[in-house]
Amino acid sequence: MTTKIAKVSNLALHVFRTHSLRVANGGAVFSTVAAVPTCDDPEALKHLLANVAALTLHDVGLDSPFSLPPPNQLNAPVAYMHITENEVFSMGMFVLRPGSRIPLHGHPGMFGVIRVMQGSLRCRSFTPLSHDESPTGASSPPSGSWEDCGGTAVMWRLAATSDLTVAEPHADRLLGASDRLPCLLTPCRGNLHELTAVEGTVVFLDILSPPYDHDLGTRECLFYREIDLPTSSKLASQTQGSSRVYLTEINQPGDYWCELLPYHGPPIS
Repeated sequence: MTTKIAKVSNLALHVFRTHSLRVANGGAVFSTVAAVPTCDDPEALKHLLANVAALTLHDVGLDSPFSLPPPNQLNAPVAYMHITENEVFSMGMFVLRPGSRIPLHGHPGMFGVIRVMQGSLRCRSFTPLSHDESPTGASSPPSGSWEDCGGTAVMWRLAATSDLTVAEPHADRLLGASDRLPCLLTPCRGNLHELTAVEGTVVFLDILSPPYDHDLGTRECLFYREIDLPTSSKLASQTQGSSRVYLTEINQPGDYWCELLPYHGPPIS
């Protein structure tokens, strides 16, 4: 008899195989809102999400409620339990101590599924904008807007630098164990996010397709922070309410690191 977690693994392999192979063969990465996600079987995706939603801590070999040993200065704020990985997807469990977070990071060209099984998470997410949708898409400030605001030449030059990401922010979401469906991120929507534990110890399942690839550097987990660009009062009044933020790549934050936990759940063939 196939276990629940093995069924989820089989479904994920089926749902994401085409997308992962397309990316591996040099296809579009679909990293901006102007791109198109490539889940070729929407009904199979719905079936996968329904089966992920039905998972419990018991199905992955964890006690309920689950807790980590009492914290000390050597304990990591986050623990990770690897379940399985192949060329199509990776699947594992994250455990966040109360109040801890996974800092703002990206998922280049990847689908992601988050199923909270214990506690609650606040998800703060952004969508990176395409070249044409951001200030970096133009070679100079548009007449009558950026250039006419005193002191904004500096702002324009900053916005045009290669290490600055212009992104659309989304409303924060609260993810909990009672949610009817897991959270789905796509290659082109909300694929920059920060996760913060807001209710006790948080445990969630994480599926990513295709997996990160740090060896070849094709899909690295990069971290970001939001920055404020210098503005004049005139520009501020013109852009008030604008749904644009500016993110810059940073090193892994010093308050974030992971320890590994062994997986004792049903085997995945």
